[in-house]
Amino acid sequence: MSLSQEDNPTRAFVADAVSSGRRNVRLEINPALASLSALLVESRDGELVIRFTAQQSSTQGNGVVGGGTLASMLDLAMAMAVLSRLKPGSTCATISLTVNMQAAASEGHLVAVAGVEKVGRQVAFANARLYDAGFSRLIASASSSLAVIPVRP
Repeated sequence: MSLSQEDNPTRAFVADAVSSGRRNVRLEINPALASLSALLVESRDGELVIRFTAQQSSTQGNGVVGGGTLASMLDLAMAMAVLSRLKPGSTCATISLTVNMQAAASEGHLVAVAGVEKVGRQVAFANARLYDAGFSRLIASASSSLAVIPVRP
C-alpha cells in the first residue's frame, strides 16, 4: 500500500488480527464495537467468533434485550467478517440486512459466529448466528449484503 492510499483502520486491525490468528482481542477500534464491548474471540474455518455484551441499558421493560441491539450485534459481526477479507484501501457498508429472532436474550454476553459467503468486486454477502454465552441457545440469525467500496481520504 502506498503512503497516499488510505485504509479503513477497522479493516486493517481486524484483518491483521485474523491473519495472525490472535484470540481474545478487544475490538475498541470504533464506537459501535466499543459500545457493545466487542471481543474477537477467535477466527476459525473462515468464520469470526465475536463476543458482545448486552448492558442492562439495552433491555426492555420485560428484561429482554431489544431487537435493535441484537440486530446491531449481527450487523457488526458480518461487517467484521467481510472487512477481514478485503484488501487495503477497501471498506464495506451494509446494503441490506435480514434478521430472524429465535429466542429472547438477557443482559450479559452473547456470541456471534459470522462468515462470508462471497466477496465480489462491488458486493459481499455474509451470514451470522447469535448465541447465548454457552452456545446452548440460538438467539437470532441474519444475512446481509454489503457494498465493497474504496476508502475515502
